[in-house]
Order: sequence, then C-alpha cells, then structure tokens
Amino acid sequence: MKPFSRTRFALHAALLCLATGLAGCATNPEPVYSKPQRDFPELKKPPTDPRAIVAVYDPLEPFNRTMYNFNAGFDRYVFLPVVSGYEYVMPDFAETGVTNFFNNLAEVKYLINNVLQGEVKDSGVTLSRFAINSTVGVLGVWDPATRMELFVREEDFGQTLGKWGVGNGPYLVLPFFGPSTIRDAGGLAFDYAANTEIDLLDLNDDANKDGIRVPLTALQAIDARKTTKFRYYETGSPFEYSLVRYLYIQMRDVQIEK
Repeated sequence: MKPFSRTRFALHAALLCLATGLAGCATNPEPVYSKPQRDFPELKKPPTDPRAIVAVYDPLEPFNRTMYNFNAGFDRYVFLPVVSGYEYVMPDFAETGVTNFFNNLAEVKYLINNVLQGEVKDSGVTLSRFAINSTVGVLGVWDPATRMELFVREEDFGQTLGKWGVGNGPYLVLPFFGPSTIRDAGGLAFDYAANTEIDLLDLNDDANKDGIRVPLTALQAIDARKTTKFRYYETGSPFEYSLVRYLYIQMRDVQIEK
C-alpha cells in the first residue's frame, strides 16, 4: 500500500477544514518559518563594480526578456488578482495552515537533497521536522517543530548540483516560474519527478487524479505566490530585468557556498 493511503480521509478533512474555516479548527496554526533559516548579508550590499550587473552569462536574453514580460503581465492581470481573492475569502489562520501544509510536504525534497549533499545534521533535522509536523502537527497544518527550534533546512536539486561542481550555465527565465538557470531548471525537473514518484498523498491513484490533484496544485501555486513578496516593476530600477538576473545568480551562489 502506498504511503499515507490510509490517511486519505484525514487529509480531506484537514483541507476541508482549512478551506471553509470551521470553528473547530479556528486556533491559529504556528507559522512554519517563524525564524529565518539563514541570512544572506551579501545580497544586501550593492556590487562593488556596477558592470557585474550586466556581466551575467545570458546568451538567451531575447527569449528571457520576452518571458520576463509575459510573466509580469500574467502576474499582474491573472495571478495577483486570484491571490487577492484567495486572501479575501480565506481566514488568516486557514492561510497559515495551508502554507504550513505545503511547506511540510516540501520537507521530503529538502531531505533528499540534504542526504545527496552529505549534510548529516541537516538531514536529521529535516527528518525530525517532517515526522513531528506530520503527526503532532496534523499532516503539517501546524508547525510544532519550529517551536522546538528545529528550523527548516531548505535545499533543492539545483543547489545539490552546484555542490557537486555543476556551474550555473546560461541564465534562463521560465514561464510562470521566473528566474532560473539551465542547471536550476534541471534541478526543478528532478525535484518534481521525485515528488511525483514518492507520491506522499497517493495522487497517482486514478481515483484521486482528477478530484484532488488539479485543485491541490492550484492551491499550492496560489499559496506560493502569496508568500513570495516580489512584485514586478516595483524595484524602482529602470533596469529591473538586469537587476533581478544579477540578484538571482548572487543568491544561488551564496546558497550553494554556505
């Protein structure tokens, strides 16, 4: 039997509770990221050489700029209005519970990549977080692990490849996902394939495929956009594309070199 297949009813109940704001679940869940995992002071400093902003390897720039403008338009006219509607109808405690739920599922990705990077301590913390939040935290809706000072150890396969010595490759702007590189796009595909194969929620079952996967994926996308503070064309820079490109590469380098 697949993992969590016997808890399908509990999963449905938890999601229904979050979506409808039932009074029995009205206690505010603890935010899963109540304490930042890491600080990146390097990103708060302007580059010593302004030419570094335009020095990023970007042979696909015409395509990337087109995708950047497409993403900005989609974000403004489709994504953000949907997010605003979601925030309007959902109680704050329910929004927090949804965020916690999806962040808890992401712990599996973090665990795989911490193991692949040989991070023994971080792997143990991540496994503990997932076990505690999946049980005591009711399938991740609450985040007792953070209150126990077991803080998130976020890793992805793009970072793992970087730790293994794989370079960024050309800069790449992905439709809907935004800034990336050839390496990180491959890492994103790996993480998605691993998540699909592990199938914690038993969504590969034909009986679940249509009824749960699509709305759950949509909810996850809305939650991810809601928790991302970046807004297109609000940087105050006339060179926003170049600035975002530079900051993304710098951020990934810092994450890999930590």
